[in-house]
Amino acid sequence: MNGFEVEKMFEEAMASIRSDAPSKYHCFEHHFKRLHAQLLLPNENALIILKEIYDFTVTHELFEEQMKWQEVSDAADDFQYGDNFYGYTKEKIHEMILGNARKLWHGRISDIAFDEFVGQKIIVVDPEANLIIQLEKGAIVIECPWRIRSIEGIAIGETDVRYNSSEWRTVKELLVGKTIQDVQMFENCSFLIIQFDDLFLDLFHASTFYDGWTLTGEGGTYIFSMHGGSIA
Repeated sequence: MNGFEVEKMFEEAMASIRSDAPSKYHCFEHHFKRLHAQLLLPNENALIILKEIYDFTVTHELFEEQMKWQEVSDAADDFQYGDNFYGYTKEKIHEMILGNARKLWHGRISDIAFDEFVGQKIIVVDPEANLIIQLEKGAIVIECPWRIRSIEGIAIGETDVRYNSSEWRTVKELLVGKTIQDVQMFENCSFLIIQFDDLFLDLFHASTFYDGWTLTGEGGTYIFSMHGGSIA
């Protein structure tokens, strides 16, 4: 089977499921993520995978990703091909690769834009069924574990109101009138942080069967955490 036949077969398969072919960016992202995932546990081929990751970022001009792996890649090159001035061992290099891979994996911020929600005030907090936070031009519907914290620590959380419903008053007092300053989503751990002035609302999806949270806005904006933690 030649390349043209494979391409035609792929097009027919995508048409049969009524889906568009993935973009070049999404193909890059998928491949890069698969390489990265191989370094989350000790791996005898860690140096080979690291080189593949680094070369991939250089070849495809993924400068931001390249910089995240630059230091450990330089150390590996010094160990393998340089004068090894710092006296690296194979075990030390593997430890550095593992540590960098885990830090980047858990700290990876999604590129989803939440700009529409920044600057909006909380108008109403409704705990009737799920926790619903009404904004000036949208809403946040929460069906997953949550907590509100300040820089000192946790102010109140889902467990508190579950066992003492009168604490919903505290939730309302903390949130109503606050303004969204920032929204960050950690891509690989289904963790959303919304900053309301000096407070932070943490949402962490905890189900493989049920949806977690939904953000809606004017103009049809609809972002939600699906069962299993994927984002749509």
